[in-house]
Amino acid sequence: MRDIKIAGIIVAGGQSRRFGSDKAFSLYKGKPFFQHSLQAVSSLVDEVIIVTSRVLFPRFDAGPNVQVVEDIEEFKGCGPLAGIYTAMRECQAEWYAVLPVDVPLVTSSLMDRLVNKVDERYDAIVPVIGGKLQPLLALYRNTVRERIYDHLVSEDYKMGNILRGLSVLYLTEKEIGEREAFHNINTKQDYDTHIK
Repeated sequence: MRDIKIAGIIVAGGQSRRFGSDKAFSLYKGKPFFQHSLQAVSSLVDEVIIVTSRVLFPRFDAGPNVQVVEDIEEFKGCGPLAGIYTAMRECQAEWYAVLPVDVPLVTSSLMDRLVNKVDERYDAIVPVIGGKLQPLLALYRNTVRERIYDHLVSEDYKMGNILRGLSVLYLTEKEIGEREAFHNINTKQDYDTHIK
């Protein structure tokens, strides 16, 4: 196997306001959403960190090599960037494969294509689907951690902003394929359209 450590980060800290219930536990093909993200990445990484709210800890039956943690106190409620930073602090690795919890169509083949692009020339590997950056379904090198911290301290929580000035490998839709894997399920309408 490879000689670098890669960790998976599943960002599951959202409050699911638009969805109306905790998305992480909504079902697709009989399994909760979070299990689909976990299944897509777990065979490709050394360990997985799920970042979520402490009250949800007991509901994540995640198995071995999976830690469930909450955002560090300093950045609670500061969005996905805080979750990624928390996981990077919790688990030392050279690269981090980041996934949101609300993409139940994500596959291990997609994540494998991303992981296979790991290269020390880059700080991040980010798909571009439908002309839009997908920084929440991407890979980040450990060198990005301090930049994320600086953005959090500056209260700049936009994921895309951390990419400015980094060496980023942008992957086109043609290179990636599996456009449907990037469908975020934010509302019940999204669920009805893409999942049912």
